[in-house]
Amino acid sequence: MRRAVLVGAMLLLAACQREPDFDERYAKAQADLREKAARIDAELAKGAPPPSSAPQVKVGEQAKP
Repeated sequence: MRRAVLVGAMLLLAACQREPDFDERYAKAQADLREKAARIDAELAKGAPPPSSAPQVKVGEQAKP
């Protein structure tokens, strides 16, 4: 009987955790957003060609009169 009460008390104690305060939640959200922004920036950087001031011309095409 004592063992059951002790195990029950330990389970209840383990279930009671302190909720994160505003600063902790804010820091986690900020870190998550920075990580997402870095992934988006990396994806955009590898998928887009670098900007060029010269017009794109296909090699081998000839102008038709």
